[in-house]
Amino acid sequence: MNWMLTLVLLFLTFSPVGLASPVSAWQDDGKKQVDKDDDVDDDDDAKLTDQEKQELEKKACCETDVKYDADTDKKSHPTPEASAGKALVYVVRPTMMGNKIQTKLAVDGEWKGVNRGNNYFFFELEPGEHYFCSKAENRSLLKLSVEAGKTYFLQQKIKMGFMKARNQLVQISDEKGKEGLAKCHPSVFKPKQ
Repeated sequence: MNWMLTLVLLFLTFSPVGLASPVSAWQDDGKKQVDKDDDVDDDDDAKLTDQEKQELEKKACCETDVKYDADTDKKSHPTPEASAGKALVYVVRPTMMGNKIQTKLAVDGEWKGVNRGNNYFFFELEPGEHYFCSKAENRSLLKLSVEAGKTYFLQQKIKMGFMKARNQLVQISDEKGKEGLAKCHPSVFKPKQ
């Protein structure tokens, strides 16, 4: 039996799945856009000091966790435009990797929604700077300034983690966002009672 444990530890140590470090994506004003085919970058957290990461998490992540009942709506496919005076944000997860694992999203410390494999959801924001926190096995952080009347696409990129799926939240181009949106179905969710 000890040889099996040794094999598992060797696999975890030397495989790309391995015991990866937490992922944090730090982007400013959408200047760095990542294509959906790029790999999740486990070294992004090295770009922030511990203090900067803690400050960003306080602004972005919700202090209380919430459990969601989530499902997929395969009958409708709403894709609204931004309302006057607001920015519209789509959050897409165009992959079946880790299909049943939920990736939750908070903005400015408030939960906005949850995705599973091949899902998307959307919401509106006031113009200005906002802080995003995407949570799976890890937390991925993003800072983004949004403008009224514009549409933004964020992707929750998935990678296998130690116990469940890890994620990286990135802003993607309108073209990649629309491609991802076309592959996905709306996420239907409500907090568990």
